[in-house]
Amino acid sequence: MLLMTATPHKGNPQAFCLFLELLDHDVYANVKSLDEAMLKQSAPFYIRRTKEALVTFPDPKTNKPKHIFTKRNVNTVEFKINETELELYDLLTDFVEEQSVKASIDKSPAARALGFTMAMLQRRFASSLYAVRRTLERMRDNRQKILDDPQKYRQDKINNKLPDDFDELSDEEQSEILEELENIVVSIDPVTLKKDIFVLNKLIDKAKIAEKQGIESKLTQLKELLTGEKIFGDPKMKMLIFTEHKDTLDYLVGDGKEGRPLGKLREWGIKVAQIHGGMKIGDRDTPGTRIYAEREFRENAQVLVATEAAGEGINLQFCWLSIC
Repeated sequence: MLLMTATPHKGNPQAFCLFLELLDHDVYANVKSLDEAMLKQSAPFYIRRTKEALVTFPDPKTNKPKHIFTKRNVNTVEFKINETELELYDLLTDFVEEQSVKASIDKSPAARALGFTMAMLQRRFASSLYAVRRTLERMRDNRQKILDDPQKYRQDKINNKLPDDFDELSDEEQSEILEELENIVVSIDPVTLKKDIFVLNKLIDKAKIAEKQGIESKLTQLKELLTGEKIFGDPKMKMLIFTEHKDTLDYLVGDGKEGRPLGKLREWGIKVAQIHGGMKIGDRDTPGTRIYAEREFRENAQVLVATEAAGEGINLQFCWLSIC
């Protein structure tokens, strides 16, 4: 019997050992033996192959195999943030550090959740100005609700914590949990809440100024890349853009409806499609589903913007350019 899996290791050797025990309880039943096998690059009961190593059977005429997957050429594009963005980053860092100190002093589940939220906030800044601004606005609005009705917050409050299997959850489930964590505060003291709201408003105003200037460094670099790859002049070009946050996806390909912005790629006249965790798998004939979006990308769109949901059961091998 040959058993095959594409399940990644995910950096958890103990979980990987449990997986192997399904085959044989006595083989690699502990992390030490697994580490030894990986160190020696030799194991008697399984073979590891990367997709780069996969080849076809030898050609009958040339007697030479061919690589199944095209070689990937990876380039890192560097960019520097401008002065306005740097000012926002510094203000954001001060806020994150202040809130993180509060979280480290308080040992409650709410404090731990707040600490995670602060780390997430800086990742949102790295994603896009729009993403970090929307997060800040939600945090401000949530604090205002608590200030207006602290008793309701006490009644609704649950010991929110990050699930142990957070990294295993779907893109949609992770987004829902992160939005819930944005509601968390350590203290419902009115003075503290008012101070937080004041600082958040200051950060939001700074983010809006940066957005209105229309010179967001990462967006500018993206447009230069699209121009360099001739996306604007070639309707048959296929490019895949991965983004970590749904807010940034909306920022790039939003339809301008139901509170969503009109996406920058749409403003630039590019034909776009999107895939995110809130979409069902669906089929080729059902609009708003992932399989339909795959078809739309293959047949019409030039650029597909996606969260990690695009990696789940979607065939995008026809796309030859990717930005991650």
